[in-house]
Amino acid sequence: MLARPALAANWPLVPLDSVHPLGNNWGNYQNYGGGPYFHNGIDVITPDVHGRRVHAVRHGWVKAWGTIQEDLHYRLAICDTSSDFTGRAEGWLYAHIDSARWHRNLGDEVQEGDSIGYLVTWPIKATFDHLHFSRISDTGATWQRFPDATWWFVQNPLTIIRPNTDMVAPVFENARTNQKFAFCRDNRNNSYVRYDSVVGEVDIIAKVYDKTGYTTGQDTWDKLAPYQIDYSIKREDGLVVVPWTIGVQFSNVLDGSLVNVVYKADNTCRSRGDYERREYYYIVTNTDGDSIIEASDTTGEWNSGLVGDTTYWVYVRATDVYGNTTLDSMQVRTRNGVAVAEPPFAVLSRPLRAAQTVGRGGLVSFGLAGSGTARLRVYDQTGRVVVNLMDGRLGPGEHRFAFAPPAAGVYVAKLTLDGKDSYSARLVVLK
Repeated sequence: MLARPALAANWPLVPLDSVHPLGNNWGNYQNYGGGPYFHNGIDVITPDVHGRRVHAVRHGWVKAWGTIQEDLHYRLAICDTSSDFTGRAEGWLYAHIDSARWHRNLGDEVQEGDSIGYLVTWPIKATFDHLHFSRISDTGATWQRFPDATWWFVQNPLTIIRPNTDMVAPVFENARTNQKFAFCRDNRNNSYVRYDSVVGEVDIIAKVYDKTGYTTGQDTWDKLAPYQIDYSIKREDGLVVVPWTIGVQFSNVLDGSLVNVVYKADNTCRSRGDYERREYYYIVTNTDGDSIIEASDTTGEWNSGLVGDTTYWVYVRATDVYGNTTLDSMQVRTRNGVAVAEPPFAVLSRPLRAAQTVGRGGLVSFGLAGSGTARLRVYDQTGRVVVNLMDGRLGPGEHRFAFAPPAAGVYVAKLTLDGKDSYSARLVVLK
């Protein structure tokens, strides 16, 4: 389930109720020669339009006005909380404001939709101006310490801004020639293994970009980072060896020092993010399975030596913030000198049970101590099959299946494991 905020905000440029082109988004890989970093906002582009007016997206108070780098980088920070509150609070950053034209000043109160300034004319690739727009937090009566360790970039603005009418799904590109994904020895640069000879602890690398469907006029600048990438691995017979696991999610705090936790940037899989090229190589296995990007995520990998030598399917799924999803896959083979262990027979670890639920529904449950095939059917008093709840492979663990009995009466749930062992449970459905 993708994160959704309790309160939505309009766009900061007119028209306020329409989607605008984006030249960068939250989490993009960036490197203009000074070293790689996460793009910690969204760049709302105004193709061929200069000096557009900027509007506040929420009520608040101006807690910062100044520049981090000459005239192009003046910024306003507007806090959600009044200026007399000095604890940590959240607010909005509006950057690339023209200091030579009218703008709001430190201490001003603004209302949602108010004009707060104008975009500075951008001299580089001068077909556009843009607003760098971020959700931030800081402490103190003013937030004049930028850039500073106390100034945090805390939430992807695209999880908040409305409307959100993007209908374009992310796009996978080959990570290597004729190869959908790349497989690199765990956190080593330029040390790749063949997809048909995967050995040891490896990182899985996927090359992905997203677009919104609203163009900047430049195809390169339209390429953005997906919101979330996750992955799963199955053996060729369908046995799941890695369940669906979040690789990266660009939802909350971005720490620029962790860019190499997410992006691969060596001579083989070289991430780029500048005016000329946008190529994003994601290390999807650098994760502990949650949505927080942290240094310890580099301990994540696929330990191919823990599974037998056979063929596996690697699945990677990319989703944008609006829920558009693309799934891609690749077949690989492990060669660690490990025999394929036959899965244990499916043995009950908890008895088959059937019970009536609220509203005259039925629930059948049981536990398995091993993997195997399972067929679960519910019969009525005449022996007729009412519903086929399961017919396929199940792994170990607890399993529950709900069904709607067509009428009051006596029903029997029958479970057959691996085509031989059968179990049954009686269910009485009352009016």
